[in-house]
Amino acid sequence: MSDEKSILNRSYLAMLPFFLMAVLVLVKLCMIQYGEGPELRAEAQNEVVREINIKADRGNIYSSDGKLLATSMPVYDLYMDPITVDEETFFAELPGLAKALAAKFPERNKLQWEKYLNTSRKAGSRYVKLAQDVSFTELQNVRQFPIFKLGRFKGGLIFEQKNYRKMPLGKIAERTIGYDRLHAQTGIEGAFSSFLSGTDGLRLKQKVSNGNWKPVSDHYEVEPKDGLDVVTTINTRMQDVVHHELLKALERFEADHGCAVLMEVETGAIRAIANLGRTEKGTYFEKRNYAVWEDTEPGSTFKLASVMIALEDGVADTNTILDTEDGIFSIYGKDVRDSEEGGYGKVSLKHAFEVSSNVGIVKLIYNNYKHDPGKFIDRLYNIGIHKKLGLPIKGEGTPEIPKPGDQKWSGISLPWIAFGYQVSFTPLQILSFYNAIANQGKMVKPRFVEEIRQHGRTVEERPVQVINPAICSRETLLKLQDMLEGVVTNGTASREKSKLVSMAGKTGTCQLNYWKEGVKDYQASFAGYFPADNPRYSCIVVINKPNYHQGYYGSKVAFPVFKAIAENIYLDIPQDWEPGNTGANVLLAEKQPAIKELNGMQLLPDLTGMDGSEVVPALENLGYRVKIEGIGKVKWQYPPAGTRVSHNRVIELKMG
Repeated sequence: MSDEKSILNRSYLAMLPFFLMAVLVLVKLCMIQYGEGPELRAEAQNEVVREINIKADRGNIYSSDGKLLATSMPVYDLYMDPITVDEETFFAELPGLAKALAAKFPERNKLQWEKYLNTSRKAGSRYVKLAQDVSFTELQNVRQFPIFKLGRFKGGLIFEQKNYRKMPLGKIAERTIGYDRLHAQTGIEGAFSSFLSGTDGLRLKQKVSNGNWKPVSDHYEVEPKDGLDVVTTINTRMQDVVHHELLKALERFEADHGCAVLMEVETGAIRAIANLGRTEKGTYFEKRNYAVWEDTEPGSTFKLASVMIALEDGVADTNTILDTEDGIFSIYGKDVRDSEEGGYGKVSLKHAFEVSSNVGIVKLIYNNYKHDPGKFIDRLYNIGIHKKLGLPIKGEGTPEIPKPGDQKWSGISLPWIAFGYQVSFTPLQILSFYNAIANQGKMVKPRFVEEIRQHGRTVEERPVQVINPAICSRETLLKLQDMLEGVVTNGTASREKSKLVSMAGKTGTCQLNYWKEGVKDYQASFAGYFPADNPRYSCIVVINKPNYHQGYYGSKVAFPVFKAIAENIYLDIPQDWEPGNTGANVLLAEKQPAIKELNGMQLLPDLTGMDGSEVVPALENLGYRVKIEGIGKVKWQYPPAGTRVSHNRVIELKMG
């Protein structure tokens, strides 16, 4: 008995650890169930189902004439969960589905699609990739395929929407529209991203095989809020003119790059801006926003500021005689030269400006300010052109005007600044100064955006901002306007002056890298406005590094672009803006080209002045597409005369 008791005690002792272990397990289970349970269940649920951030649709960017410049286009990535499909249905309908997929997505043939889907089902895959970036129309078509037409839960089709940015009008003002990427923001897309971006939403997704996630349902837990729309100042009609006229000049002169900007005088609205750079193959594209970014020595277009200061200070008048001597003026061993060999002799300040005499302008400024150069520089600063314009678009170049005492200041600084060297500005900064002359002395900030909209309703307007209400006196302003018009009628640009529209402005020819021997790189430019007697638009054209042998003067390279832009835009200006003394229709009626000369291998002739009832059928019979507005005689055409056109190009005509 005692032996049995001893054995029983030893058995209890041996079982005690197992009993204690069972008690500990039971206690731990209770702790997990009632203590840590809720937290662990939530953590497990989070590993299986998560709230995934859903990007909001980005707002659209519009032109001032209502055209879409940038928009978010929805596309879809397609997947399949073959496990959700009934086994009998899957194998019965798989050949039909594979055939439809092969026809739509031919990267796999019918047999390959069958094998791919069958193998994925056997492997337990629940997120099988089918295609990506398909359109909404294509998605609707796929939803009617065998098996998929059974619906989301029985057919197994999974689709996820995403958006990509598209420019419906192609490359128009591409660098100005810009982009908004993770590490880079440029142009309007970047500057107004806070308006365009919207507010992201949330969607529940469930973790499936291979670390993939699929939506739990078709709806969002938090709906994304679309971004606002931005209406730019760009006019697509004007943009097309500016772009193509600049491109023609760049190609003709084999230039490295160039830009052209058209600004509305009163409002500062940028109606067109083109920036084109040359590729290794000799073609051109929107490489950089040169008009906003590139600051260079402007050359002779800066003479306007020098002359304005001299007139304001009363040290000279337009009839003041300047002795250009033999066209060479030496200062501290450095020569200032006129382009006219032998110089212009003794001429008035007005004529010296019109013919762009470097010697005349430099002698005027140097002789009157050499004892107090700081006075001249302070005058420039008082205008406000030493500051950035404060554009919303990132990357604006910094103006540079050295002062006496600066490290870069030397004995030749004052005379060199007088004719546009040792200072630097961007094309848009120079244009803003010229625009102020056209705008009766009021300098306004260039505007790229007119308003912010939400579903067609204006939520914020972008008003005109005045930088300087009066850059000079009324008396000086009238003299400057007369001198700028004289450049076109009697000066450096007179050979190319227009018979259709009056213009005013200044040519510029600046030698780049002039300190390097043997380098002949030039910048040709023209800045001005039109019509001269009733300014509506200002414009600047800058062409960098044209082929030296083809031409490099501003009057030959840049001004013809300005003229072509002005003529095309002027004929589009409403009648109440016409000066009245031009008589455009009479001038146009004098031209009677032979329409029979037009064919696909020749240049488009000047059609203005011809009877529209004769022009339109003649063009259509030759295979051209014609867009017309109005009736009567042709008063405006696009593309302009001299353009080589193919038969797929639309020819626009306006009658009157």
